[in-house]
Amino acid sequence: MDIGSVGFWTALGSILLANVVLSGDNAEVIALAARSLPPLQQTKAIV
Repeated sequence: MDIGSVGFWTALGSILLANVVLSGDNAEVIALAARSLPPLQQTKAIV
C-alpha cells in the first residue's frame, strides 16, 4: 500500500479510532475499580 493511497489513510484512521475507543474503555474500567479505594490508593491505582 502506498502512503498516498486512500486505502492506506482509511486503514490508519480505522486503527486510530479503534485505539481511542479502547483506551477510553480502559480508563472507565480503571476509574470504576479505583473509586472505592482510599484517596492515596486511588492515585496509585490510576497511575
